[in-house]
Amino acid sequence: MDFSAEQGLRFSDISLSSVVTTAGELPEQRISETVAFEEALVVVNNLVFAKRGKPLSDAEIRILRGGWNNREFVEIAENSPYSANYLQRRLAPQLWDLLSETIGNEERVGKRNLRYFLEQATKKYSSVSSALNKEQVLPLSDFVQGIRGELPDLSNFYGRTQELINLKELIIKQRCVSLIGVAGVGKTALAAKLLAELSISPSDFDCLIWKSVAYAPKVQDLVAELIQLIQPSETSLSLPEITQTMITELVKQLKSRRCLLVLDEFDALFQKNNFEQRLDYRILFRRLVEEQHQSRLLLTSRVLPDEFDSLLSAKRHIEWVRVEGLDADAAMHFLATQGLTDTQKCNELINTYRGNPLELKTVADRINHFFGGSTKIFFQHKTTFFSNELQAMLDEAFGQVLNEIQKQIMIYLADKIALTFRPIKFVEIINDLNQKQQAFVSTSELISALEKLERQSLIESNKDPVTKEISFTLQPAIKKYIMKDPQGLVRISHALPKLANAS
Repeated sequence: MDFSAEQGLRFSDISLSSVVTTAGELPEQRISETVAFEEALVVVNNLVFAKRGKPLSDAEIRILRGGWNNREFVEIAENSPYSANYLQRRLAPQLWDLLSETIGNEERVGKRNLRYFLEQATKKYSSVSSALNKEQVLPLSDFVQGIRGELPDLSNFYGRTQELINLKELIIKQRCVSLIGVAGVGKTALAAKLLAELSISPSDFDCLIWKSVAYAPKVQDLVAELIQLIQPSETSLSLPEITQTMITELVKQLKSRRCLLVLDEFDALFQKNNFEQRLDYRILFRRLVEEQHQSRLLLTSRVLPDEFDSLLSAKRHIEWVRVEGLDADAAMHFLATQGLTDTQKCNELINTYRGNPLELKTVADRINHFFGGSTKIFFQHKTTFFSNELQAMLDEAFGQVLNEIQKQIMIYLADKIALTFRPIKFVEIINDLNQKQQAFVSTSELISALEKLERQSLIESNKDPVTKEISFTLQPAIKKYIMKDPQGLVRISHALPKLANAS
């Protein structure tokens, strides 16, 4: 179930203007017995989801239930992993702000008047619910543990139905799943959508955690934050200073309850210029993947760090999945929201940019700005764009990540495809590079380089259904980057050693 921006406005625009306050009557005194809490919970969860793109968390639901029953925070915190101080001082003020904007009707919502406003919102919602499609309403079901951490906005999520089904099945089977793909393809959105759906339906997990690690924290800091998210508390846990002992405590927490832990942009943890940090994180992830516990890891990354090669080859409870672009229908829907409606031209854009939402947004913005929103005029002056995010990814690849063989393969493919306008067969790559170079490099090294480039989503492969021959090509945006070489990072490589016939 996806919420578009328009649907979000339908929910958030629900007015409570019909509520009238009798003079001298406090809102908390105006309570009826006509609305059940579970019904009110579904309504407010819909409204919150539409406004901020993620449902109520477990802790927020506990506060709502306690406020509904007029309980003190000490009572609300009983038999929960949260302290009363955490719920009252840190979480509740943010929740009251959100509810004031969502259901407050220009009044301040708090614990004392919470039930009144929940009842009024539920009654008002039921009066307009018949005008809404059933698929737009979150199901009335048992709420599992809510999401801990700041989930990204999902108001513009499109498609991915089959990917979500497959991911839900895979995350149960494997202890660690890594979503790999180029910048902007939708890895983060897919992982976030998975958590959002699990949080509002029956699930095998009782704790859902979202953590962005794009800022590359130290191992000790990240482990401490994860333990805090699993066991929230106002006072800091008395954690040991020794890294391995801290990791042991984290594993213990993952054993104690079934958590789904999402680490977004986790490749930032393995920066090439920080050997000590890479080593620390290699140890952390080996323990999280190899040691027995009932929790699961979901990682999003542009590339899978080299440190995971041994885990993959040994089939150690880890699997990686390449995230492709949106399918044709979802991509067409997305372009329609950008004001582009010419089916034929939009299909060409979808094919050129492989359904990558960020790249489609980049070209759509330029069509709207420079060509008056006309795809017909744009195609009269057709060119290929690439986003700043894709350029940053390729800058890093050519500047720090790729070795000389990999760089030369990329350059060769770009030059060859520019001349032939077709994918290049594997045997052509061997023969052409062999003829152009002087020294020796084994065929196995070439194959290893191609495998690595494909896993990094920098090249694409396809097999002839009849001959079974494999060919390789580049996405047009990546080819454009190589030909343009905006930072001068592509063609500064030394000559590639000549290919040897030996394997």
